[in-house]
Amino acid sequence: HKRSVAAIRSAYQATGGRLTIIGVGGTDSAEAAYEKIRAGASLVEVYTGLVYKGPGLLEDLQTGLQRLLERDGFDSLQQVIGIDSK
Repeated sequence: HKRSVAAIRSAYQATGGRLTIIGVGGTDSAEAAYEKIRAGASLVEVYTGLVYKGPGLLEDLQTGLQRLLERDGFDSLQQVIGIDSK
């Protein structure tokens, strides 16, 4: 997961956020997805997380991401894309 976040951050910085970046690898929680989004991912792939945690992961992601946005004072995921890479 950490290597994936580092790669996302690097790609976001190299492109100035002008390209859509898909975060892949080790996304099995809202916290992991949020970290990738904050690094610069516009989309997050969760296939492996679904394999290990099942379809309930999708609801966990939705509620968890909303909680994290509220905690940090944001209204939407669009507001946090790449915020940690600027």
